[in-house]
Amino acid sequence: MALIEHHSSFRFEGRVPRLPGWVAIGLVAALLALAGIAARGISDNGFRLGSQFVWRFTCLIYFAAVTAGPVARLIPSEMMGRICRERRQLVWGFCAGLGVYLVSVLLPNSPPVPDREGMTLGMMVFVGFGGLLASVIAYSASQPAAQFLGERASRTMMQVGMATFWLVYAAAGLSYISGPHRPDLFYGFSLSLMLIALLLRFADCFVAKWKAPRGTA
Repeated sequence: MALIEHHSSFRFEGRVPRLPGWVAIGLVAALLALAGIAARGISDNGFRLGSQFVWRFTCLIYFAAVTAGPVARLIPSEMMGRICRERRQLVWGFCAGLGVYLVSVLLPNSPPVPDREGMTLGMMVFVGFGGLLASVIAYSASQPAAQFLGERASRTMMQVGMATFWLVYAAAGLSYISGPHRPDLFYGFSLSLMLIALLLRFADCFVAKWKAPRGTA
């Protein structure tokens, strides 16, 4: 009888576990890839549309990751401070989105897929470089990296990795705009975001140096 009463008085007081931000971003990227495939079927066009969705979403996450800190320092507010404290989740989310994009590029060119010759050397280099870059950035943003390499060294490694993506994307975007490609407004828009991100970081450094003498006086 006591056992029955114990079960009847049992209440579920647990909360639904909250997904880390980077996991949520990775899931959104995966859903976007599936949406593109579903829109055009399991074909070259479907995988191409899905990877395009993921690539553009990942670029927006990258912009948020590199500007969260500068904007929070230039325009102090409670909301921006919270985003700045969680910017590591944005960095990992960018790496997760980039990983999903690389998988969406890799799958239709894998040898087991019928009527495919497999990956070309250029694509293998692209996927390998992208995977290595995402791995380095993700690791350098982690606490184990800060403990093993030191806070300053891990931060420098992460900044170099993010800057490398900026340079590669800017070069690719400029060649896409100037080359014989179909007009695509997103590349002009995304390159503008990249330029804004660079200017915000310069402004953040300038303001920090301008305030430093006053703080030490």
